[in-house]
Amino acid sequence: DAEAMKRFASQKDKSERFIRDNLEKQDECWRKIQDLERQLQKLGTERFEEVKRRIEENDREEKRRVEYQQFLEVVSSHKKLLELTVYNADLASRVIGLTEEMIAEACSAIKARCDRTLADLADLRMEQNKEYLEFFRMLYLTLGNLIYKKEKKLEELDRNIRTTHIQLEFCIETFDPNAKKHSDAKKQLYMVRAQTEDELTMLKDKQNTAQEDFQPVEEALVAAGIDFQHPADEQNEEILNRRSKMVEYRAHLSKQEEVKIAAEREEIKRAKSLRASRSSPPNSPPAITGGKNDY
Repeated sequence: DAEAMKRFASQKDKSERFIRDNLEKQDECWRKIQDLERQLQKLGTERFEEVKRRIEENDREEKRRVEYQQFLEVVSSHKKLLELTVYNADLASRVIGLTEEMIAEACSAIKARCDRTLADLADLRMEQNKEYLEFFRMLYLTLGNLIYKKEKKLEELDRNIRTTHIQLEFCIETFDPNAKKHSDAKKQLYMVRAQTEDELTMLKDKQNTAQEDFQPVEEALVAAGIDFQHPADEQNEEILNRRSKMVEYRAHLSKQEEVKIAAEREEIKRAKSLRASRSSPPNSPPAITGGKNDY
């Protein structure tokens, strides 16, 4: 009986330990269940967040695909436009090249024609300059000849005026009634001299104007290498030839001139003698004939 009680007590202790262990294990299991429940709740929350994120990602991806598709459509349309632009540019480049060739050929033809025209104009201008040179030469020499004659006429008028003045003074001193005639002749000579001087000035102005107008033509002829003698040099040479001939002529007639000078001096001497005496009648003095040259 004691052994039975001992066994019972031993089994009871063993059962108590088992119950305590089982209770501890149940508590442990409940703790684990609570932990698992918390983990399950956390996992559920994480799953919800992940699903939400995936939905948002899917939305963004779908939006990206739609936008990308639209971008591809725009790019495709723009590509077609660019290809059309490149084609038009190539076509325009070929057209421009052909146009440049045509314009270059036209410009070459125009330049060649212009060069021929300029050459013809240069030849025509040169012919006109040569003709102008001939006309200017005739005009300049004619004016020079007239100027030379007018200057000689002025010299002749000056000599006649001096001679008339001497005759007038002599007639006044001798109370010669021909004094009025010599006075009128002197006035007439002065009028003719003034008119001749005006004509000489006009001729010189015309000659200077003609020479100024000829200056561009002269420069063009010199630039073209045309050898010509300037009418002014030709006129000076002609004047020198005339003067040379006149010198030779005067040298040939020098003896006759000396005789005339001696006769005129003798006549002046007699006139002075008559003036000093003042005893002869006033209407009887001999007339003084002045020479044509100024001595």
